[in-house]
Amino acid sequence: MGRYLRYYGHGVNLILIITIVTQITLLVFLVSSKSVEADKDDDKTIVRKLCSQSLEPEPCLDCILSDKGRGTSNISDLAYSIMFCMYSEETHAHDSADQLFQNTTEVGLKIAFEVCKDTLFSASNTLWDGLTKLEVSDYQNALVSARISQANLFQCVSAFRKYADVTIPSELVEHMVVAKRLYDVVRFMFYLI
Repeated sequence: MGRYLRYYGHGVNLILIITIVTQITLLVFLVSSKSVEADKDDDKTIVRKLCSQSLEPEPCLDCILSDKGRGTSNISDLAYSIMFCMYSEETHAHDSADQLFQNTTEVGLKIAFEVCKDTLFSASNTLWDGLTKLEVSDYQNALVSARISQANLFQCVSAFRKYADVTIPSELVEHMVVAKRLYDVVRFMFYLI
C-alpha cells in the first residue's frame, strides 16, 4: 500500500507541475496578446495624431489604416503608404480615362481623354519611380517624383479645358481628387522626415 501512495504522490506532483506550467503558458499568451493589442492601439493613436496634423486627415487615415502590410509607424513607412495609395488612385484614374477614350466618338472629347490618359499614365509611372526612391531613403527625389506626378494631374484637367470644354466625368475626377488630396499628405510627411 505504501508503494501505491508514493507512486500516487508522484503522479499528483506531476499533474500539479503540468497544471502550473499550463497556467503560466496561458498567462504569458494572454499578456503577449494584450501587448499586441496595445501596440495596435498605440499605432492607431500615432497615425490618428499624425493625420490630424495634415491638410487632409480623412484620406490620410483611410489610406494608412487600410495598409495591412505596413510594419511600423515611422514617418518614412507612413509616407510610403500614402504614396502607394496615391499611385493606386492615379492608376485607377488612368484606367478610367482609357475606358472613356475608347468609348468616345466626339473629336474634342476624344483628344481630351487621350491627353488625359497619357498624362495619367506618366503620373503613375513617375510616382512608381518615387516609391522606389523612397525605398532607398532618397527622400528629396521621391518628393520630386510626387510633385511631377501631381503636375501631370493638372495637365489632364487642362486638356479638358483646352479640347473639350466640358465637365470632367465623375468616374475620372473622383480618383484624381483623392490623388491630389493624398499628395497634400505626402508633402506633409516629407516635411517631417
